[in-house]
Amino acid sequence: MILLDINMPVMDGFEFLDAFANLEITQKESVVIVMLTTSLNPKDMDRLKEAPIQGFLNKPLTEEMVGDLLATHFHGEQPC
Repeated sequence: MILLDINMPVMDGFEFLDAFANLEITQKESVVIVMLTTSLNPKDMDRLKEAPIQGFLNKPLTEEMVGDLLATHFHGEQPC
């Protein structure tokens, strides 16, 4: 799972998604990407709807939110 912030220094979350899409890795489809944001910018929200992510959450990230993500995307799988 990758928790990705929209607003990051050097490379923002959308730039990361573009770079990730260009990676040649065999297990890319098994990676869960969830975007974190404090942004209410309508342009960001529109881009999130089209982005290759499995969800987005508003910050601050809480322990309960992490638990919900794990339950939703990993269905009780044991950590490696």
